[in-house]
Parts: sequence; C-alpha cells; structure tokens
Amino acid sequence: MINNKSFLFSVILCFLLTIKTSVILVSAQDQQHCLAKGSFNTDSTFNKNRLLLLSSLPSNVTSHNSFFYNSSLGQDRDRIYAVAMCIPDTETEDCSNCVKTTSDGLIKTCPNSTEAFHWSGDETTLCFVRYSTRSFIGSPDMDPRQILPNATNIRSNLTDFYGIWQDLMLRMVDSASSRHYEAETRPLTNTSSGEWMMIYTIMQCTSDVSNAECNTCLRNSVGDYQNCCRGKQGGLVTRPNCIFRCEFYPFYGAFRNVSPPAMKDVSSTVKIVVPTLVVASLLILAVVGYALYRRRKKKNKDILRETYQELDTAEVDALSSLKFEFRVIQAATSDFSEENKLGEGGFGPVYQGKLQNGQEIPVKRLALGSRQGEEEFKNEVLLLSKLQHRNLVKLLGFCLKGEERLLIYEFVPNSSLDHFIFEVVKQDQSLSLKASWTTRYKIIENIARGILYLHEDSRLKIIHRDLKPSNILLDYQMNTKISDFGMARLFESDDQTQGITTSRVMGTYGYMPPEYIAQGRLSVKTDVYSYGVIVLEIVCGRKNNSFQPSGVAFHAWTNWRGDRALDIVDSVITENVSRSEMMKCISIGLLCVQESVTRRPNMNSVVHWLKSNSVSLPVPSTPAYVVHSNSVEASRVSQSTVNVSITELEPLTLNRKRTLGSVRQVRDQGSVRAAETRERVEMCSLTTSLLLPTTKLKPAYSDNRSNSKSSLFLTNRRSKRNNQSLVPMARLFGPAIFESSKLKVLFLGVDEKKHPSTLPRTYTLTHSDITAKLTLAISHSINNSQLQGWANRLYRDEVVAEWKKLKGKMSLHVHCHISGGHFLLDLFAKFRYYIFCKELPVVLKAFVHGDVNLLNRHPELQEALVWVYFHSNVNEFNRVECWGPLWEATSPDGHRTQTLPERQCADECSCCAPPVSSIPWSHSLSNQGVDGLSGTQGEGMSIPNPEKL
Repeated sequence: MINNKSFLFSVILCFLLTIKTSVILVSAQDQQHCLAKGSFNTDSTFNKNRLLLLSSLPSNVTSHNSFFYNSSLGQDRDRIYAVAMCIPDTETEDCSNCVKTTSDGLIKTCPNSTEAFHWSGDETTLCFVRYSTRSFIGSPDMDPRQILPNATNIRSNLTDFYGIWQDLMLRMVDSASSRHYEAETRPLTNTSSGEWMMIYTIMQCTSDVSNAECNTCLRNSVGDYQNCCRGKQGGLVTRPNCIFRCEFYPFYGAFRNVSPPAMKDVSSTVKIVVPTLVVASLLILAVVGYALYRRRKKKNKDILRETYQELDTAEVDALSSLKFEFRVIQAATSDFSEENKLGEGGFGPVYQGKLQNGQEIPVKRLALGSRQGEEEFKNEVLLLSKLQHRNLVKLLGFCLKGEERLLIYEFVPNSSLDHFIFEVVKQDQSLSLKASWTTRYKIIENIARGILYLHEDSRLKIIHRDLKPSNILLDYQMNTKISDFGMARLFESDDQTQGITTSRVMGTYGYMPPEYIAQGRLSVKTDVYSYGVIVLEIVCGRKNNSFQPSGVAFHAWTNWRGDRALDIVDSVITENVSRSEMMKCISIGLLCVQESVTRRPNMNSVVHWLKSNSVSLPVPSTPAYVVHSNSVEASRVSQSTVNVSITELEPLTLNRKRTLGSVRQVRDQGSVRAAETRERVEMCSLTTSLLLPTTKLKPAYSDNRSNSKSSLFLTNRRSKRNNQSLVPMARLFGPAIFESSKLKVLFLGVDEKKHPSTLPRTYTLTHSDITAKLTLAISHSINNSQLQGWANRLYRDEVVAEWKKLKGKMSLHVHCHISGGHFLLDLFAKFRYYIFCKELPVVLKAFVHGDVNLLNRHPELQEALVWVYFHSNVNEFNRVECWGPLWEATSPDGHRTQTLPERQCADECSCCAPPVSSIPWSHSLSNQGVDGLSGTQGEGMSIPNPEKL
C-alpha cells in the first residue's frame, strides 16, 4: 500500500507550488497596454463617450451567446470604438464581472490614452477589453505583444516533454484557428520519478479576425513562447487579437472537467506481474524504437531527396553523416537564448554557439511553419555539402527534428561585408586600416573567385541568385566567404548564354538585373550584375539604396561619363593607392551592371582583369535602369532598392519600350518622384518616336493613324488648330513634330552639288505649327539671329545642329528651343523638354543616316561627342547636356554588338567640353546666365565647367 501521508504531502506541496506560480503570473499579467496618448480633459466629449461606452460593455457582452460584443459611440474626432469578450462556457455573472474589472482597470491605468487593450483572467474566466479612436474590427494587429515566462523551471526530461508539447501545439493551432478558441490538457510522465504531470493550454482569438489571421497570430505566439519559455513551467503571450498560455496547473476556469489520473492500490500479485511486464515492455519498446529510428532516418533522406531526385543513395548517406543531434545544438546555444541571438533574416533567427570541443558555430534556425524556409533549407544542405572552396562558407552540418530545421556553419568573426564596410568603419575611424584599399581590392577579387567557382569550376554549375554584401562573410584574415545558398539554382553548362526562364523571381531589389525581374530570365549574368553592384558599393563605401532614387550604378556612371570616376571613392580611404586599380574596379563594376546581358562579362574575364596589372578593358555602356534619352530628369529614374531580404515575386510584364519599362519598375518599388516622372514621360511618348534601330528609319505614326482617333485619349484629330499658342498641349495629342519619315524625305532631297559633303556643316530643321510643315536647311555656319530670336517665337520649333572642330576633335552641337515669353508655354515647358528629349534621337539618326555622303567621307564623326543645348526663358530648362559619342546618342543601348576601344582624349579631356566662347548664345541669355568663361551657373543657361569634366 502506498503511504497516504506521503501522498497527501505531495498534493499539498503541488498546491503550494501552484499558488506560488499563479501569483507570479497574475501579478505580471496586470500590465495593461496603454497605446496612443491623447490630449483630452476629463470633462471632454471624448472622455465622456469613452466612460459611457466602456461602462456599457459588461451588460452587453453577456447578452450575446458568443460572449463577443463590439460597439462605437460619438461622432468624428470624439468617436470611440470598443470590443469585449469572454471565453466560451463562462458563467454570465463571471464574464460580466471580469469585463467590468478590466474596463475599470483600463480607465484607471490609461487615463490619457486614446487606445488601449488588456487580457484579464482569474480563477473563474478569461476576458478581453479593447478601445480605440480608430475602427479596428477585422484588422489583425500583431503588435504590441506581451511575453511573461513562468519563474519555475521544468524538472522533467526536456526531450520527452517537448516531443509531446510540440505535437499538442501544432494540433491546437489548427483547431483553434477554425473555432477561434481551444482549451486542452495532456498528461506527461516524468521519467525520472514516475510522477504524473498535466499540461494545461489555452488559445483564443478575437471573433472579428479570419481563420487565416487567427492561425498566423497563434503561430507567432507559439514561436514567441518557444524563444522565451523553453525549460520553464509555462508562460503567457498576448497580442491585440489573440492569447496563448501554457501551464502545469489549471487556470481561467477553463479546465473544470479535467482530473488527474486515479491512483490505485498495488497488490502482491501486481508486484509479481509488473516486473515481467516491464521487461516485456522494454523489449517491445526497443523493437519499436529501432523501427521508429529507421523510419525517421528514412524520412530525413526522403526530405533531402525531394528537391533533386537524381541524387543516388551514397550521396544521401553522405548528407546524413553531416546530421547533428538537436540536443547538442540546443546545449551549444544555451537553449537558443536571446543572449546568443546574432540576428534574424528571411530564413529565421541566427544564434551563436559553442560545441563541447570548444569550436564556435553560427546556427540558423528555420522559423516555425515557414514553407519557403523549408525549401531553402533543403536547397542549402544539398548544394553546400557538395561545394568546397576557400571563398564559400563551409556547412558543418544540419539538424532535422520534428518541426525543427537547423543549419550549422563555420564561424567567421568579422561578420558580414555590409556590417563592416557600411557600419563599423563609419562608427570607428580607427578601423579604417582594415578597410584600406588593399583590403577592399582583396575582397573584390575573392568574391569574383568564389562566383567563378560556382559558375564554371565546381562539379555543380550554380547561379547564386542572392548575392549582396550581407551574404558576404569575412574571416580573421578578411577572406570572403559567400553564404546563403537557399535560393541558388542549378543550371546546365549549355544554359550559360541562353539562360533559364523561371516563374518565381526571388532575390533582393537593387541587386537583380531588369531581365530577371521583368521576364524571369535567369543566367550566370544575373550573378554578374549583382557582383557589379557590390563592387561599386565597396569602392564608394555606401549602400546602393543610399543613392536615392538612382542607385550606385547611375552615380558611378555619371561620374565616369564626366571623367570624374575617382570622385566616387570612399573618403575613408586615405592611403596612397594605385589610381589605375581604382579605375579598373570602377570600370569592372560598370561593365557588370550594363543593361545588355550579352555585353556583361563572364566571371572568368573579371578574374583575369583583376589579376592582370596591365589590361585593356572594354568601354562600359549605359547601366540598367537608366533612361536612354539622357535628359537630366528622366536619367535620374533608375532602380530603387526595398530591403526585403528574401522576396518571392511574379515576373513583371513591362513595356518593350525600355524608357517606360524602367520608369514603371521604379514606380513599383515605391519611388514617388519616379512615378511622377513616369506620367510625364508616358504622355510624351504618345506623340514621339522612341529610339529606332540603327539600320532603318521608320515613321513614328502612319498617315492612317494620324487621321484616326487616339486609342488612348479617344480624341478626334482636327485638320485646323484653333489655338496655336498652346503648341505643347496640341502636340500631346498629335503626331511627332520631327517624324522620321519626313526627315528621310528631306534628306533624300539634299543636292550634293549645292551642299557638298564638307565640314564644317550646319543643319536647321524648322517646324511650323501653323502650316505643320517641316523644312531642312544646310549651311556652313549658324545664323546667330535664329538663336537670339527664339525667345519670341511661339508658333514654330527649330533644331539647329552644327559640326564643329574643337581642339582638333569634331563634335556635334545641337540647339533646341524649349519655351519662352508666354505663361502658358512656361506652364508646359516641362512637357516640351521631354518631347525634345524623345524626338532628338530621331533627329540625330536622320543626321547620321540621312546625310550618307558626309558620314561616308568622314567616318570619324561616329566618335564625335554630341552636345545638346536647351534654350528657354524658364531658368530650370536652360541647360547643356552631353549625350556621349554619336553612335551612342543615336542607338538604343543593348543593340550594339561591337565593343569599341576606350576613347583617348588629349589635354586631360579638356576637348570633351566646348569652351564657353564657342557657344553662340543669344545676348540676353549670356548676359543673365554665363559668368565669363568660368562656366558657372547664373540665372540662365547652366554650362559645365570643362576643368571639372
């Protein structure tokens, strides 16, 4: 017989422990959530409404069978919303008293808060009260949250306990999501003492949220409980829309019908039978345990097979040899304590740990219920286990146990590249030696070697897909380790040029090329583009998204075009370094971020360039996300970066016209300024030809379309224009002024005898808005009276282009009239500016391919720089822009197949910018805007200083 006194003593002891634990949690639970603070008096209308509405909750909540009640009171700013509820099967009086106590507590604790909520419970029931000035019904809120662990530790076997606990939680979350409430108990045996314990768990969501929202709220709360309360005898997690609590004793009156297992007398017969049964049971358990072990091992293999079916048995067995026991990692990370937490990414939290042999390890822990993380876990285990390179992070092992997914890596002490370059060095200048140019160049070269190994040298050909500074780790010697292969993709060697088309675009904005985002086209050049952005970030010492809204590529490209490439170098670099090395890295970065996929180099070429001390690099073309028109406003529209570390997207359907496609992409990334620019560019594109193929001139609009209705505006074209002063507005709905078909006809009529193909040579294109006639004149000099008279011409548009030799080099100078002298024209000056930017490439193409004899006689003109001057009485549009060499100014970037040699410019590029004295400005403009020969900006024309280019 069992000693009744000892049994009674055990019951009393458990009761005392229950009281102690209950007091700890209930006292901590009295913390109300007082949210938004308000400035209202006690006698204000709002406060009166608040008191009245909260006082009505106790009586109204019990009048509903669901014990859920919501209401509002007041008008406009004095309006207040409130909700109250109790758990099901609560006594009416208990629910009413609980809601009243909770409401009074909120008024007392949060006297000046316009929003507050509180979950309150006692031995009889659990209730919830919330009020706010905003309507929150049906709006799931995950924050703020409150986490309260029990102070007492679990004395039983944790492995056995959490095996039962995890199974119970997963089942309860699914059940509670559909019912919005679940209370359940589960017996647990303490294997060390043989005593029985009961787990009491309750989950509840507010009735106004959906099943899916309830599921999300409860799963997050269970995850919070795991992080804070593992090893504790319970805990509590509350949110505005759900509550989760788990204890070793009943609470809230929710477990009235639950009783502990009955204790029975032990007879002498039982004493004989029990040992026999124990031995037999142990044998059965051993057999079953071995079968379960084999089954779990097979299941783990099956999990690893799911992604790549071609793995053979030997390979799967090799992966299994990397498997860690969960308890080993649990002990190494101090049970995944917050003190050991290094950070959190899209995969889940990362913890620092130390194995029993003293080896330090970082551990990535998959977030509970993450389907995307499950796939990335499989991907990373399969790939990293087969990769061995000094510039790739080494996977030490992994762990599979229940819902737990862990990845264990080698430890790298210097954190990631973004933390070191962008944060540590900026905060502590004494570390600038570590961030010296020598170190940065080493990092750039190491990253290139790692990517080359993935693309060409490894047994598996791999595209990383998520290269960025945060995925580049640094060891003691500042050697780089490429990490995070969760989104990596295998490819065949034949796919290097053709690429792979995927329906799931995954990666980080700012490091993904346009063909991947827009069309889902994935190739090794995707990684090359990401590498180029990283190189430019390392050189600049600034993040890509710090150059808003253009990005680091456009910043580097602008300075490189202006022969100021070294201006982008990080100011932290103070030692004397090789300028040629810096220029080489900047050029490599720009070559890697080119919009044309075929023009981007492969990593083999990049590694060769970095190793070689004397190498000739190709000339970079325009980077991706840069508008080709070269207008200042439109060219600023480029990529904008959202730090979603891990994002799944559907490929965007973009317009084939690259200008609009780039602008739309920026709009999707949240750039307000780019969105405004897009609207202006799109309107202008209705009437203007985009860049035409180099080989052929095509009409911007056919005659039939000119006489038909606009497909976008549904406006009839009129043969007569009643308001001739609104030239830009009329052109928004009409055809392009300088139509390519008309230009072609004009140049066909050029008389070679009258206008022989000699230099200098000047073209004057004139369009009359009254007669809608386009005329061409060819001479040997610009008529200055034309430029001076532009300020008063409201009914006509002219473009004057002059071939001119400056310091021994030919250049083309194009003059345009934007607006002036009329308030309506000033109002639409911005539209006209964009119209000219869109039409000028067509005009330049006409000059190049229309005047065939001139180009045949002087082929060197293809390399002549094109300078565009915009004349206007509106100061904002008095500007000079360099559009690069003629072949680039007239050709869409990405359609050129040949790589031209780097341009050499005498006198340190002073020939690239025309001296001010050679520009035939009108007297009025030059007096206002040009300050002598210095090239400074006054109130009129903005002229670049040749010495700064």
